[in-house]
Amino acid sequence: MQLHPQYVANRDYHLNVGDGHQIHVQEYGASTGIAVVLCHGGPGAGLCPENCRFFDLERFRVIMFSQRGCGHSTPHDSSTNTTSELVADLEYLRQQLGIEKWLVCGESWGATLALVYAIHHQEHVAGLILRASFLACNSDFEWLYTTKGAGAHFYPECFNEFAHDYTDWHALLDFYQQQLNNDDQIKASKFAKLWCHWEQVLCHGEPLTNWSLQEPHVGLNQARLMVHYFRHHCFIKEGFIAENAHLLTHLPIWFIHGRADLICRYSAVQQLAEQLNAQLLILDGIGHSSDNQVYLSAMRRAADLMYIKLSRDQCKA
Repeated sequence: MQLHPQYVANRDYHLNVGDGHQIHVQEYGASTGIAVVLCHGGPGAGLCPENCRFFDLERFRVIMFSQRGCGHSTPHDSSTNTTSELVADLEYLRQQLGIEKWLVCGESWGATLALVYAIHHQEHVAGLILRASFLACNSDFEWLYTTKGAGAHFYPECFNEFAHDYTDWHALLDFYQQQLNNDDQIKASKFAKLWCHWEQVLCHGEPLTNWSLQEPHVGLNQARLMVHYFRHHCFIKEGFIAENAHLLTHLPIWFIHGRADLICRYSAVQQLAEQLNAQLLILDGIGHSSDNQVYLSAMRRAADLMYIKLSRDQCKA
């Protein structure tokens, strides 16, 4: 299954969301189509225009935005940058665009944000499509940053280089927080490279090889944002999503997840999908990265099936 053709953005602008932050927004597709907003991963990755190709842009109105401090949003700063503020930005964006209900999509950390937004604003959510979902529980951080995780067992030499003998993930993140915000930019960049290398290994199963002259600034900003969020448990109470999942059981929800994902645990998502009575598309032999035809086809399939579902619901209304 091929992706839809590439389109040029209809609108490309910045929206002032307060606290000195402006978020970068792009819109694609039909102005009268079913509205869908995409929450990118990270935290810190920024929007990816290519992701509009999951959707038939003659039927969907696709809205992408870079979260506070990410991509072309300004400033690149972690101040007044928490999950509750990102949720408020999403809701403000919806209001500014005059959309009553929209389909909310998210990948990895973006799935976390999509779920938290939907719990708080379910009356404005038409459905959810979530890929490689991260649920921000203590067990998820242990999976990423301790010897209990699959990554440390598959790539022990990389983990040892990354972890600096820390066995507690709280202490490890505190250590990286200190190093990434070091006044010595060369030292800060060195630890940003270590951080991004571990992410690359977990995501793609290969070492980081493209740390170019332009990459250190981008990598340092993303590493700082990720550590900022993860040190604070993503500013989410432990078990928040599972405890409030009953608020979303009326929504059509698609989870797409690789069984071999070393970043986001398949078992946790499988349990949540059962709790929500959601559709779960399992990709055997596939990890976290969507840079493969299997994942791309699955995303397009989910988008097409969700369009059919939402169109039927509109006809019944």
